[in-house]
Amino acid sequence: MARKAPRRSVIYGTLLLFLLVVVFIGHYYLDADMVFQSSESHSNTPLAKNTSSRNTDSPDATMMKESLRYIPHSTIQTWRERDYLIVFGIPSVDIDSRRRRRDLQRNTCWQFPGVARRANNFTGAMLVLYVLARHPSQGYEYSAALLKEAALWHDIITLPMNDVLPSTNKTVAGKGHWGIAAEITMSRKTFLWFDLSIRLSLNTSYIAKGDDDMFLRVPQFLSDLRLLPLKGIYWGVPIPARVTKGNTELRFRYAAGACYTLSRDVAEHFVSYEPLKRLVHLSYSKEREEEFVSLNMDAEDVMVARVLFVESRYTPLIYVNELPCRFQNIYNGAGEFTVNPKSVFIHHLQEGEYAMLMDRFGNGTTYRPRVRILPKRRVIKFLC
Repeated sequence: MARKAPRRSVIYGTLLLFLLVVVFIGHYYLDADMVFQSSESHSNTPLAKNTSSRNTDSPDATMMKESLRYIPHSTIQTWRERDYLIVFGIPSVDIDSRRRRRDLQRNTCWQFPGVARRANNFTGAMLVLYVLARHPSQGYEYSAALLKEAALWHDIITLPMNDVLPSTNKTVAGKGHWGIAAEITMSRKTFLWFDLSIRLSLNTSYIAKGDDDMFLRVPQFLSDLRLLPLKGIYWGVPIPARVTKGNTELRFRYAAGACYTLSRDVAEHFVSYEPLKRLVHLSYSKEREEEFVSLNMDAEDVMVARVLFVESRYTPLIYVNELPCRFQNIYNGAGEFTVNPKSVFIHHLQEGEYAMLMDRFGNGTTYRPRVRILPKRRVIKFLC
């Protein structure tokens, strides 16, 4: 009998272990089944009611979704499948006078070969998109006319931000400034354009910003662009500027805002500057005005150069210098017509002048420009 006790205890211990394993497995599968059922029930919940999904959207993802809400997904996929040399963004306004300007560009210079548009299934070297904000004249909603325009052309970026009314007498195609609130809003549009164009993950080497009162001789512009390096490029008409930091006065040159081009690496560096990025996501207010002006957000073209040359200097930068014989206002200060056989970019057009310029340059001819390279200064100059 003394010899059987250990054997009985082993049997009891084995039975107890077996029962514990059965209970554990049953509990495990019960929990797993409950989780699986819970997952299935959530998958049947409409996304609009799934607050956990909505709340995990980052601000950048929300910005992207809102900005592209009137562009079909199939169009965005087509853009991503293409190889573009350049993507051109044009800030504009949701009012009739600026809508006419957009249509004038679409029906003249964006008809040149090489421009990617809906009519050619967005095939070409240059994709052009318009960048808008919600306008006060439309109750801070995008207008029915704009929605119709977006459905027709598939080229409208609708930023989730508000536009402001100008506070000066400046007119479309006129010189001068729109007022500080409007200029700061333009700076926000410009930054968000460069940021969005990168986040879109398009295959492009260059990103540009232009105006809707300009004419671009696209074949010549693309021909010139192909002469430039793929990295480090900042191309435009140079204008001197200066800022004071502490006791030091710093001088730099900015490219005039009506038309300038950054290579992709330069654009990525520009939008990575966090102090500016923080300000861009704040709406204009009089109380914040001094902070906005501290980074020259009262002039979007100066703002871009200030980041690249002063606040976050980009040492690989190459300045591509344009001259008024090629990049120009249609009339000079004396009122003289400036357009000539070497013209590439022409600014401050009246509505009837787009067609006139298309008649002049519509044959698509190009020429080989004279170029001077100054490697020690990291400058390339297009010459007259």
